[in-house]
Amino acid sequence: MKNTKSLTLFGLILLSVMILGCQNQKKDEPKKPVDTSVSDLETVIEKHIDSFYTVYNRFDYDWIDFFEDEFTNVFPDTPIRKISTDSTKALWKDIYERYEVQLISRGKPTFITSKDMVISHNPFNEIFIHKKSRDTAKNVGTYITAWRRQPDDSWKIAFETVQNN
Repeated sequence: MKNTKSLTLFGLILLSVMILGCQNQKKDEPKKPVDTSVSDLETVIEKHIDSFYTVYNRFDYDWIDFFEDEFTNVFPDTPIRKISTDSTKALWKDIYERYEVQLISRGKPTFITSKDMVISHNPFNEIFIHKKSRDTAKNVGTYITAWRRQPDDSWKIAFETVQNN
């Protein structure tokens, strides 16, 4: 009989602790996008773009960190596809092994904004110099990206494409 009372008391204490624990547990609610003015959004994204090109000019792989882990890219002569940052690094590893890449210039970006997405486009001029033959290919066009607000309120590229002149 003593064991039954002890088990019942233990069960009631355990149940009380569980109920109190559940009541005190705060549920993680997704962050709601902050209402930001169009000019503030443009300023934020322009800073990200400036950082992106600063890192891209180093010609290592850190610029790929500006992308969502999986994003959409559309390039001439390729199908529209979802691609991962790991695949992008592998692709650019091959490019950097064969070419010296030089960004000659880039233009000021233009924006189309919404609360959680900003489309930007800007002209660019870069060259690819083959490391062995020294043949040079000029790549001039417009770079178009869609920056998406992330749950932590940061911004990453969700879509990219180029229009070559």
